[in-house]
Amino acid sequence: MENYLYFRTQATLANDDAVADSGLFPASSFLGMHPTSDTALTLFFKPRQLVDSTSSVALNQDTDLTTVSTLQTLASKTESDNVVLTITANKHKEVMQALCNSMTQSQAGFINVADDVSGTPSYLHPNITACGAITIQTAGTIGAPTLVAASTG
Repeated sequence: MENYLYFRTQATLANDDAVADSGLFPASSFLGMHPTSDTALTLFFKPRQLVDSTSSVALNQDTDLTTVSTLQTLASKTESDNVVLTITANKHKEVMQALCNSMTQSQAGFINVADDVSGTPSYLHPNITACGAITIQTAGTIGAPTLVAASTG
């Protein structure tokens, strides 16, 4: 069974209606985490939406290597979705360990990591004090190709 990690930054249930308010990420999309301040831990996930990718495509390749080949180069953009947790100062290791244990050992399916709902906030670990921010990358579009002439001879 796949585990999913739940995060909510919005304190008011009636206002929990936008991409930055709450999110559910499959544990299999988790890429890693690191401290971003004494009281912040940023978790990274594979992007949910398509982002630009880099590629070069030979449009007209010369087989005898004497003329020019034309390459199409596409724009590059590689970014991950992320969640910033607010934690007790310098307790990164403890929170990281709790997150790893939950992702690998839980059979629950749904893992509540950080829920800032007013009145009954709940957190996976006592050193998590808030869900600071949820960032979902916007869908990328591949821009107009750039044609590059490459001499092969």
